[in-house]
Amino acid sequence: MLDTVKNDNAKAKDILATFAQYGFQKTSMEDIARAMGVSRQSIYKKFGSKDKCYEWSIHTYLSGMYSSIFTDLSNDETPPLKTLINVFDTFIGQAVEIVNNPHGAEVFNDALKATHASQEDWPLRYRTRLAEFLERHNLASNNKALGMAFALISAGKGLLLEETSRSQFLKDMSLIIESVVDEENK
Repeated sequence: MLDTVKNDNAKAKDILATFAQYGFQKTSMEDIARAMGVSRQSIYKKFGSKDKCYEWSIHTYLSGMYSSIFTDLSNDETPPLKTLINVFDTFIGQAVEIVNNPHGAEVFNDALKATHASQEDWPLRYRTRLAEFLERHNLASNNKALGMAFALISAGKGLLLEETSRSQFLKDMSLIIESVVDEENK
């Protein structure tokens, strides 16, 4: 089951990269089939339409992304600063290459709309769990944890618009995280 979820997430990311390259209007079912490594007929059989394929890709990608983030934030075995870097790599770093395609901003905008329209209420749950993580690991006081979580998420989104590579994003996000968390509690 876990392999199927990981496989679906990888396929969703590949499909979104295809839409980011060509744009929704110009992406063909053949392009999608190539990205998935299957026949065009298989795409029609699985999704029925390009719209449904796009919706599935966004939802599957977001669901996998947030599931991975929530798992990382629940794991207390990894050093806290490493966990934060992993979380922000999953949240934004892995999307840098997609966003930097000709139509990546459109895909990103559609993903944001889907995130905020979801019944799962991922943004609120993410901010809350990130704040709980910061507090649990003494990286922020109780009265500052939620604000710090909001600041880190906002900073990460801002970097997404500036960075052109995942490695540069991670370097700059690490600098931000290390600057924001309480020095004496690192």
